[in-house]
Parts: sequence; structure tokens; C-alpha cells
Amino acid sequence: MHIGFTGPISLAPLADRLGCRPPTTYAVPYTGLLAGTWLDQGHRVTVYALGAVERPWVRTSGPLTVVVVPMRAHARHYLRDFFRVEREALVREMHARPADVISAHWTYEFALAAARSGMPAFVTAHDAPLRCAWEEGLSPYRWLRNTLAVPAVHRATALSGVSPYTARHLRRVLRAPVPVRVIPNGVRLAGMPSAPPPAATAAPVFATVLNGWGPLKNGQAALRAFGLTRSRLPAARLLMFGEGFQPDGTAAAWAAGQGLTEGVEFVGPTGHGELLERLAAEATALVHPSRLEACPMILLEAMAVGVPVLAGRRSGAVPWVLDEGRAGVLVDIDSPREIADAMVELGRSTALRTRLAAAGRSRVHRHFDLDTVADTYTRWFRTAA
Repeated sequence: MHIGFTGPISLAPLADRLGCRPPTTYAVPYTGLLAGTWLDQGHRVTVYALGAVERPWVRTSGPLTVVVVPMRAHARHYLRDFFRVEREALVREMHARPADVISAHWTYEFALAAARSGMPAFVTAHDAPLRCAWEEGLSPYRWLRNTLAVPAVHRATALSGVSPYTARHLRRVLRAPVPVRVIPNGVRLAGMPSAPPPAATAAPVFATVLNGWGPLKNGQAALRAFGLTRSRLPAARLLMFGEGFQPDGTAAAWAAGQGLTEGVEFVGPTGHGELLERLAAEATALVHPSRLEACPMILLEAMAVGVPVLAGRRSGAVPWVLDEGRAGVLVDIDSPREIADAMVELGRSTALRTRLAAAGRSRVHRHFDLDTVADTYTRWFRTAA
């Protein structure tokens, strides 16, 4: 099958196949791994991406073609025309290099371009658009961008969501006119680092991986909870990864003002491979206070590595990912005290961490293996044949 992919994508997992250094794109790591898995399974793949180029960049190597079209640098342009320039450029490249189907990821500009391509547009929602806009606060950019999901959902040939929670949002809030299939995110298990077996420790190391300092990712709650944890586990440490959490970033400045920096290492943005290696080697547990998640890759990856997870019991799809608390600890993420109590229990109880590490690994292997996920997509695409 010839699969057209469009959406945010890191080309790093595809660079060796291309035989050159690709341009910087509007990117997430997971989708590049998904496209690579389709190639491994014998399919042909054409990627239509947005990136930092002045004119369309095109490379073909065997069954892989990558097209990167220019993306404007400032949000004000998107507010003015709803990504019209980017969408039209993507559609031109889809017409020039057609595929059997277009797999569009996220329900925004890429999905609208796929719907206009004339090819079957299989749109995958990786978030709950209007709920996300609400949780992000009163940002005009976020509200206007996320409302693109309404026409995108209604123009798609077929729809999927990465969790039952996301699928319900598409049906109930966006009134999806076609059935919504659930196809979760997947983890490439081969080559994944492995954490050592949990052991007793007086100096547990907690980690957060949050991209963005704001109400949605809820980093303040993690810092407040860690401050309470340190009063009971004085040797505990907290590693904070992600955009906004660098040593001179917004989170560090806020924590300094609150007197909450003791024992905290503000790491900031980290390469995907290095991040997983550090989690495996250093983390006693991952603390994820996000208020809303559709199918969070960082939870799946931590579970696959063997790091116990603590996350929100009402945070979208988090309870489903954690098997309703059987593969992780569920807490009220609006209560730093409850988060801290769970962190202390995880820090002190080797038996609890051992059980959760085993349960997390098992759940990922049974339900979130990327090879199985990629095959599920192609079987879905064949419904348009």
C-alpha cells in the first residue's frame, strides 16, 4: 500500500533511510517512528510535512518520499488566515505526489489539507480539541486553531482517536458524522532502554516530562508536591524535563520565587533517546500532573522502560492507559498533598514499585506495541479500497 502521511513529524527516525540530513520540521517524535514502521512492514510512504524551508524540499529514497513545505514563523499569520498558505502548499504537494490514502494526524491544518486532497482522508485525533482549548486558558490563538477541528472532523473520510476518551470527544462534542475507531499510540519496543529492578532507597529520584509551563501541564502542582515530599524524604530529588523547564526557564524562576528549588534539577528540553536513557538509569518514578491527556507517549514509554508512573485520575485518557490504576498510581492532580503522599509511598515501597513496573511493562507489550498499531492502521486504510 502507498500511504501518504501528513502531520507534525520528526524526520530524525527517517534520516538514515533518506541518506541525508533533513530540514527541521514542525515535529513530534512518535509519528516519525510510525512512518518508519510502515516502511519496515513493506509499505510505500510519502510524508507531507511543514518545516523551516524557503521552498518545497523533496527527497526520495526507495519506498520513502519526504516533502517539506514552508511554514511561516509567527502565530499572527495563522490567526489571520487559519493556516491557509500552509494548507494550500500541502494540497499542491499531495496532488503532485498522490498516495492511495492520506493518514492525517491531529485534527487541524494537516487534516483539512488531507480532506481537500481528493484522496481518502483518514484523520487521527491525538487530542480532544475543544477541551484542550479550555484547559489552555483564554488564548485566542489556541481557541481559533482548535476550532479548525470542527470542519476537519466533518470533512474526513474516516476518523480515529488515540483513546476511548478522544473518540467520545469527537462523537459527543464535535458531532462526528462517521464512526470513530480507537487506534492508540504505540511504542517501538525494540531497542528501548530498561530500568534496573526497583531497589530500596533513601534518596528516590522523581521525574517529570512536561512540555510547556501553564495550566494544562500543571507543573506548579508537581513542584508544590515535591516540596511536601522533601519534608518527609529529605534526600529525594526531582528531575524536570521539557520546554519551559530549563535552568533559566519560566518554571525555575517561579520555583525560586516560591522557595521550591531545593533538590530540583531543571533539565529542560532533551533529545528523545537521551530522555529515555536518563529515565531508565535515574528515575524512581515518573510524576505526570497534566490535567488532560489523550494517549500520552511519555506514560507509555516510562511504562515500557519499567519506571512506575503517577498521574491524574481525571486527566482524560490517563486512567485507561494505566488500566484504572492497576498499572500506575492515580491521584487528584489538583491536590499537591495527595500527589506528595503518593510520591512518598512510591519512594518508600520497593514492593509497590516492583508491582507497578511489571504491570506497566505488561500493559504496553499487550496493548501499545507499535508494530501492532501500525498494522491496525493499514487494515483500517483498506476499508476505503
